[in-house]
Amino acid sequence: MDYGNFSGDSDTRRASESLRRQRAIAQMKRKRRRKLMIRRTLIVVVGLLIIFLAIFLLVQLFKAIFGGGSGNQAVQATVAATSQTAETQAATQAQASATTFNKPTIPDDGTSEGYYSASNAGIYIYKNMALELFGSPESTAQYYADTISGFKEAAPEYTVYNMVVPNHSEFAIPQRLIDNESVYVGSQAENINYIYTHYKADVKPINCYNKLGEHINEYIYFNTDHHWTGLGAYYAYQAFCEQTGQTPLDLSTCTEHTIEGFEGSMIDADPSLYDHKDTVHFWEFPYETRAKRQDNPGEELYDSSVYYMEETGGSVAYGVFIWGDAPLFIEYNDNLNNGKKIAVVKESYGNSFVPYLTNNYEEVHVIDFRYFGQNLKSYMQDNDIDEVLFINNVMSANAAERQDEIRSLY
Repeated sequence: MDYGNFSGDSDTRRASESLRRQRAIAQMKRKRRRKLMIRRTLIVVVGLLIIFLAIFLLVQLFKAIFGGGSGNQAVQATVAATSQTAETQAATQAQASATTFNKPTIPDDGTSEGYYSASNAGIYIYKNMALELFGSPESTAQYYADTISGFKEAAPEYTVYNMVVPNHSEFAIPQRLIDNESVYVGSQAENINYIYTHYKADVKPINCYNKLGEHINEYIYFNTDHHWTGLGAYYAYQAFCEQTGQTPLDLSTCTEHTIEGFEGSMIDADPSLYDHKDTVHFWEFPYETRAKRQDNPGEELYDSSVYYMEETGGSVAYGVFIWGDAPLFIEYNDNLNNGKKIAVVKESYGNSFVPYLTNNYEEVHVIDFRYFGQNLKSYMQDNDIDEVLFINNVMSANAAERQDEIRSLY
């Protein structure tokens, strides 16, 4: 047996296996080095991308701060969005304020009693005041809300305000007399709030109730007439300005005038009232105004004035305000150059209110819906008016006849 040859073959095999193992190990090391290099390369690339992105963002921020380029546009967009948010919040707050009613505590001596008028069951006599009693169901309030909403739906491009004015009885009859059923009268606060919260369109409610309630110890309503006084109308005008972001006229800068012996529309409700005639107060402004008036629907306008300065006492003394009711009455303040115009759709409660608006608008187009006879939207288009205020006392707002007259405008 040749052991030498056997031994050599075995050594050769061992040497070959060792070589293969060395080659395999070397190959594994090369693969590990390649993987390590790939990882390092990826890390470097990602790091460079991060650095590049950080530099880009810093450049854009620099542009945004110091002007120019898309960065500035981004800042402007942010400012615009912030401003819009602020306006939205302000509008929400105004809406909440308009639908919050603060019923004041009516002064009460605890002993005085009232009684219904012998000639008119809808009038209550209390402390030498003739008070028109209110009562109306929610369905009527809903119809009025729908009436004002109807114009906004027909003319969505216009800003539409609505002010419902409470009457004297809301602020003069003590709760004691209501609780003991000496008199029945509905809550005007609840009625007006129902209207303001049941629009079917973007109508902006104007709450004058709270402002009037703050001044119930002042002469804000006549005692023999169903209207408010010039002072009461002024406080409502203040509320309108506050809720529309405008500066109201300062009454202390005006010249006060009075008309004694006003015998109002309810003076015949009780003989005692003739001993307690009213006084009409009105204020001449510290700027020049002029006006045009229309006596009958469709007639030509003629020159007039905001107040009828020759008015005297008697049953027509309230006519000092814009010379009484007319289908169309236009007030002008030529000293203003703000380009603002407004239409005011009203009944006679609006007469003592509209003169104050000359402080804020170049033109005030006063439309009595009972006599106007034109299409309101067309009139506003023809006269370049983009705001309209509907103002009605609570009795008128809840009267079906008056509601239908307003609807005839559109």
